[in-house]
Amino acid sequence: MPLPSVVFVCTGNICRSVTAERVLERHLADTGAEAVVDSAGISDEEEGNPIDPRQARVLAAAGYRTEGHAARQITREWLAQRDLVIAMTDRHRRALEGLIADLPAEVRPELRMLREFDPEAAGQSPVPDVADPWYGGRLTDFEETLETMVRSVPGITDHLHVVAGQPR
Repeated sequence: MPLPSVVFVCTGNICRSVTAERVLERHLADTGAEAVVDSAGISDEEEGNPIDPRQARVLAAAGYRTEGHAARQITREWLAQRDLVIAMTDRHRRALEGLIADLPAEVRPELRMLREFDPEAAGQSPVPDVADPWYGGRLTDFEETLETMVRSVPGITDHLHVVAGQPR
């Protein structure tokens, strides 16, 4: 049976989505679980760029891998190869819905918001966005992004186990 797969999506793929990718990668390694994990942006404005230096500093200080990242834009074809797509904001979710809508049902991924898996956001409606730290510029904004991902990843891992049990 193939591994479950997830792609995290934000705007430019240099802060939020790549942070979620790196946190989930380590969580999976620490727990012995497996999945295909990657990240992308809805925009091509950061295409090829590394992790934002401020986010990279926060990730490195917490012991996460920061090398080997080049921002990429999500495509319809890429979405068709994933089981689960996790958006950072409602705007990202709406953009992804547009890309997914034309996919055949048998390859259409499940679309969720990241904070649906955040215990601190449990039961909130609408589901809160993950704020973009890029605009704030304070290092604490990037730390808060990391903390949100760390809180959310156990729920995502649990959900991937459910996805793995379902035929694609």
